[in-house]
Parts: sequence; C-alpha cells; structure tokens
Amino acid sequence: MTPEIDNIGAAIVKGVCNPEAKDLAVDLGDFELGALLDENIFQEIPIIKSVIASHKTWTAIHDRLFLQKVAGFILSSPKFTKEQKEQFAQTHLQDAQEAKKLSDAIVLILDKLDDFEKPQMVAKTFAALVRNEIGLVTFRRLASAIDIGFIEDLKEFAKLTNTSETVSTGAAHSKSNSLFVLYLNLVRTGLVGQKRGTGRTPITGVGYEINELGKSFIKCMNM
Repeated sequence: MTPEIDNIGAAIVKGVCNPEAKDLAVDLGDFELGALLDENIFQEIPIIKSVIASHKTWTAIHDRLFLQKVAGFILSSPKFTKEQKEQFAQTHLQDAQEAKKLSDAIVLILDKLDDFEKPQMVAKTFAALVRNEIGLVTFRRLASAIDIGFIEDLKEFAKLTNTSETVSTGAAHSKSNSLFVLYLNLVRTGLVGQKRGTGRTPITGVGYEINELGKSFIKCMNM
C-alpha cells in the first residue's frame, strides 16, 4: 500500500466524521454527482478538497470515477454525536497500524464498487460501525457483500421486512418464487444462506434464509 493511498483513506475517514458533512450533502442536493467532478466546484468543498490533496493527480478516468465514489460515500454519511465519534476514535483509530488498515480498507472497498449507488450503501454500514452497532469484521463483510451483489438485488433485499422467512425450491406461488430467485441471486454475497429442510426429496428440502449478516445489512440500510 503506497503512502498516497494511506493518506487518501485517512482523509476519507476524517471527511465522514466531519460534522459539516451532512450539511454539505444538503447544500449540494441539487447537484448531480457528475457535476461535482468539476474542479471549480471541488475547490469550494473542504472535505473533498482534502481528499484531492492526498493524491498527486486526478487526471485518469479511473481516478475521477473513484473520486466520484468517494464523494457519494462522504456525502451520504450522517452526522455523528460527539460521543459516537470519540468512541469510534478510541476503538478504531488509537492504534496507528489498525487505523491504517481501516483507512486502506475503505479505499480498496470504494475503488472496487461497480455502481454509483453502492457508495451510499457502504456509507450506511460504515455509519453503523461508527455508532458501534456493528464490529469491524461485520463492516468488512457487509462491504464485500455490497461489492459482490447486483445493485437492484441489494435494493430489493433491503426492503424486506420479514427476515425469518425461508423459501425453497418447491415454492409454489409467484411471490415465493420471486423471493426464491432473489435469495438465490444473493447467496454468493453471504447475506443469504442455504437451509436444508426435512423433505424426503433432496431438491424439495433445500431452501434459503436470511442469515445474521443479511439481517445486519437490512438493518443498516433502514437506519
């Protein structure tokens, strides 16, 4: 990991925990994220400007797309109380090596995302980490699930209210069938797990259910 990436990660974490981030998101609510890539606009945004200053050049398309994801992540983060920020700093930022691992992880997570709505989802899971509602391992697992999942599946999954429902290959009616397809699509993300029933025929006894990671995801998305 280069020093530049380390600096960018630190700048992003500081930006998320900045009390002005939420007000900034409101102020820029009329802008498309694409418009935020305009250099003149960025010069008026201290939080994003600090990220820009952490890197030598932002000329490549990849760099500019990454910066757009960073903007989405920071601007989607909520305000935190003083107590929450102090607890977060004490838990995750006191040790320099652990703080570096966290900041590096955020850079790598955002860089991999394939949809500009995903940074908002990652921001919600990071907010849960800052509020001490989930641990670092859970945050990283959720971020990985968001990276792997198809955005429309993730959005539909986040809307689910019954997290205890199990669906099986023998789903008879259309609603259960569509839910089965959704669960099946998300198995590889780790948000849904396989559950074997007691049916005599193996194929009718195989079902899927939302696991604890999936429940954490839904809770984070609806905070």
